[in-house]
Amino acid sequence: MKRKKLAVPAAARRAAAAVGGLLCAMAVAALATTSGAEPGGAGRADAPADDVRAVPVAAAEAGLVCPMPAQLEQPDVGDDEFSAAPVATTTSLTAAVLEGADNEEPSLTTLDGAQDAELTGPLEAGGVAAVREGTLPGARVLHVTPGGATYAPGTVASLTTGGDLRGLVAGPCAEAAVEHWLVGGSTSVGSSGRLVLQNPGRTPATVTLEAWGASGPVVLGSQSLVVVPPGEQVVTKLEAIAPDQSRLALHVTAEGGRVGAYVQHHRIEGLVPMGADLVVAGGTPSRSTAVSGVLSTGEAVDDPHAPRLDLLAPGTEAGTARLAVLGPDGPVRLRGGEEVALEPGQVTTLPLGGLPAGTYTVVVDADVPVVAGAAVDRAGAAAEGAVIDDDPYDRAWLAGQAVSSVGGAADGAVAIPPDVAYAVTLSSLPGERGPEEIEDAEGSSEVTLRGVGPDGEEAWTRTVYVPTGETVEVTWAELSERGDTVAVVAEQPADEPGVVWSVRLADVSDPTLFSVLAPTAPLAADVDVRVRRVDSAG
Repeated sequence: MKRKKLAVPAAARRAAAAVGGLLCAMAVAALATTSGAEPGGAGRADAPADDVRAVPVAAAEAGLVCPMPAQLEQPDVGDDEFSAAPVATTTSLTAAVLEGADNEEPSLTTLDGAQDAELTGPLEAGGVAAVREGTLPGARVLHVTPGGATYAPGTVASLTTGGDLRGLVAGPCAEAAVEHWLVGGSTSVGSSGRLVLQNPGRTPATVTLEAWGASGPVVLGSQSLVVVPPGEQVVTKLEAIAPDQSRLALHVTAEGGRVGAYVQHHRIEGLVPMGADLVVAGGTPSRSTAVSGVLSTGEAVDDPHAPRLDLLAPGTEAGTARLAVLGPDGPVRLRGGEEVALEPGQVTTLPLGGLPAGTYTVVVDADVPVVAGAAVDRAGAAAEGAVIDDDPYDRAWLAGQAVSSVGGAADGAVAIPPDVAYAVTLSSLPGERGPEEIEDAEGSSEVTLRGVGPDGEEAWTRTVYVPTGETVEVTWAELSERGDTVAVVAEQPADEPGVVWSVRLADVSDPTLFSVLAPTAPLAADVDVRVRRVDSAG
């Protein structure tokens, strides 16, 4: 059944958000006053239960910031045969907001809130979702007011079939935040990284940057502070502020406002493109994290294009990380790599060559908080008549995800760009992941996958059973006979082993151009705040 949408003026939305924020502040104040009340007052611990009231607080509007189209910083000009950008880049934005949103229409705006440019305005309502697809001319913000658990995935995908930027560069629309952890990229010879900071708010945001490399913290000096004006974005070339880093991890913190943050990375060897993709924010430092979607084509241990895992312990204490690699046939042992020594403040890289061909999830359990990411390469074929006949590569950067041992961990969604093939990778994580315990893992996890079509209707649904300790990959051909899916949603019952998952995107015409996306978690729903009246003066 289609939902009836009500158009709400912007001023009214802002007023509602302000009222919700004020109500929340009043509730917190009431609770704080209660904790300090004198014995015998209305706020005493043994006060009657009916003195406590649950006050509903509506969820505020969420702004999900979408990446800008991928581009070279300064493409050269001259003979097309030697041009860094011999072919044009095409960029699309796909967004889907599933039912559960408030009766306010989800919409797209520019960073400064305007709706006077291409690909802005309300999403088109369907039976289960409001959707929107189109060519992206610049950065956009997806505005959603949750009304219950609301899935609001958005994906920006830039496809370039030749030149320095060759690759499928894809990233999600993500909520602006005060903190981001980015693991991946480099600034060594042939590599370029563009840190993009986006401020969709109405006040300037002062951003502090921290960086770590293979040798430890990178001194950024005065470049560690960046002011991002409201409604604008600031682009910083990482090779200018953190040169000659073979591996990188960044910590972005903002004051005065919330920002979006990601790195557009590309690299070349001589004149041969070696891949381009976005490094997007992953999980915050944790003792357990997972990287889903690690693709192996059977590379040798010493192959420089074998998958790699990057780890950082950003604290001041050294530690040890234990790795569990979950494959199609269960856990796979890494010779000499199951335990990794972590030096504080140093990005540690572990090659993942020697794995049989297949798709894997790497689970990291450490005795100190860590962040993680991975890089995966795929070989293409040199263009006919190319000056250099070396094979080009594309690279995908994978973000670490939080690990949960309980069901429901899989709940999330990914928007699927047009003209791509996709595969869903799911792994069920054992609660005990020691070398012996993981071999004896039993049971399975049930995950329901749903597909949304471009008309906003449910296109297909499928239940997948993922054996504990294994990784299962489901291709788009197995999920739907038609390729007209704009979003994939995964949901998991409670009381089952937690599942992590990702979606691998690939160009239909050239599957070696690819990217891997982690799911977007559902937006926060309305909440009830418990308050108690307190009689006090002043």
